[in-house]
Amino acid sequence: MSLFGAIGRELKATDGLSWGQINDLWAGLFGSYQSRSGIAVGWKTALRVTTFLACVRRISEAVSTVPTKVYLKPRGGQRTEAYDHPLYELLGSEPNEWQDPLQFKEMMAVHCAVTNNAYAFKNRVRGKLVELIPIVPTHVQPKWSPERTPYYVVTAPDGTQESFGYDEILHIRGLSWDGLNGLDAVQLLQEPLGLALATEQTHAMLHAHGARPSGIVSVNKNLDEKELVRLAAWVKKHYSGLDNVSRVMILDNDAKFTPFDMKGVDTQHIQLRTHEIESICHGMGVLPIVIGHPAEMAARAAAETLIAMHLVHTIRPWHRRFEKAFDRQLLTREERRAGHYTKFIDGEFLRATAKDRAEYNKVALGGGGNPGWATINDVRNWDDMDEYDGGGHIYAPVNAGPIGPDGIPRVAAKSSAGRGESE
Repeated sequence: MSLFGAIGRELKATDGLSWGQINDLWAGLFGSYQSRSGIAVGWKTALRVTTFLACVRRISEAVSTVPTKVYLKPRGGQRTEAYDHPLYELLGSEPNEWQDPLQFKEMMAVHCAVTNNAYAFKNRVRGKLVELIPIVPTHVQPKWSPERTPYYVVTAPDGTQESFGYDEILHIRGLSWDGLNGLDAVQLLQEPLGLALATEQTHAMLHAHGARPSGIVSVNKNLDEKELVRLAAWVKKHYSGLDNVSRVMILDNDAKFTPFDMKGVDTQHIQLRTHEIESICHGMGVLPIVIGHPAEMAARAAAETLIAMHLVHTIRPWHRRFEKAFDRQLLTREERRAGHYTKFIDGEFLRATAKDRAEYNKVALGGGGNPGWATINDVRNWDDMDEYDGGGHIYAPVNAGPIGPDGIPRVAAKSSAGRGESE
């Protein structure tokens, strides 16, 4: 049977199905979702919606531009960077032969933001993880085995399929219903995305046929078909399109042009587009101000607070999602028990301005009236500066000196001892 014959047979079987069932069928046939606005929405069309694209970029760039390191912190010991661990090189320098870490994490974050699923093949040689190869989410089908263990069916570009075990695939999932499949963001937002595309097309058509809405050209005599075609072609040639906006219309044969007043409709279009921007941002978990909407809010004093909310409530969860996936799927249970873990170095990222960073560093060093929790070398490391001898102490307030094992500043301890002896 031909492709169109198969499609026709499937569509005949839609009688009596709900909209959701028909939508699932459409997605299975064409890889997109049919919105009620009449626009088919898939990942390609969704990314043509500027709001959706901006949200995806804010998420993916925040994940990819923050360094990811592997640490070792044995129980009761000090944390050190695990330079010798194979994963350190993969996440820090070269995940595969053609991508750097930024490109790899950005691609994985785009996949996860759009479909709530990101996949990579864990290439191992003699049991050692040597490469992470990303896989397009639309080519992967997560499934449960009869033993209730997950496995993945991957479709190659040539159409062949192969199944991989759970230990062979890195799967970073976002919002999920069953714990195996992430909920496709495009499907969840198909209606606002479809409406945004339809509204944009409507605006484009309005500008293509004149910046102001069309009207009626009337004459005082009956026109035959040839004359009507000639008049319509002449009006279209001289008075439609952006180049002819506001031109004075000249007509003969006592013809009159009566424009339609569409100012109210124009206002509704603007309001609708604003509503769609906010709806898509809400669905993606991104504050509208982060993508520049509304523009006037950027000058308000509350803007810094809103940006901080974005970093804490949007970006930090994405960082933690990637960290936990790396820990559980790229580190063995024995390595985790030994104290290995991955970490996004997002301290500087969350202290967005120089002023905020300076204040944070001051308090961390003990300048806020309480004992500090960071050493001078810690602060220098945050700014990618070299350590120096003597910079590994934690200080008490007012430069009282380094804190001893008993929690008492050394200078204060000597003073107390001196007073005791003199008494």
